[in-house]
Amino acid sequence: MSELFSTGIVSPSINSELAAWILPISQTMAVAVGRYELKFIEYIRTCISLPGLPAFCERGFIWRNHFIPVLDVHALVTRRRIPATEGEQMAAIIAYENTQGGIELGAILLRGVPKLIPVASTQAIPVSALTQEWHLLAQAAFKDDTGGYPVLDLRSLFDKTPADLLSLH
Repeated sequence: MSELFSTGIVSPSINSELAAWILPISQTMAVAVGRYELKFIEYIRTCISLPGLPAFCERGFIWRNHFIPVLDVHALVTRRRIPATEGEQMAAIIAYENTQGGIELGAILLRGVPKLIPVASTQAIPVSALTQEWHLLAQAAFKDDTGGYPVLDLRSLFDKTPADLLSLH
């Protein structure tokens, strides 16, 4: 297990107060989380399924003596699962504030290495400018030269999944 700073993926040139991690969730899709929400990148060897959880977040793993739920954002948005690989899967372990004000951990399946980028307030776009699938999942959005990125609403996704999201599956 390695921390982000020891992996070399944190760019020392990012000195801006506003920055976001771009998380590739498929070959063609990426989402963003806040600079301080991404805590670790891990390779998951074994996931366990928990019956009764939504299809997009039915698995998890034990990490540092804690159960970490794994969210497959791609499956949620496209309503299609990417087949699980036989080997290790890369996941971003993120921290978010739950509804009681405590800090919880969750994981998002990755299909590539995250990248930390600076974000200026002038790059903000309304969530409504994104495709319909992101409207319930994003708390904000921004654009750069390569396109628009939804900034995930982690509390809603992991802590209080709206009934509207559950109805998608």
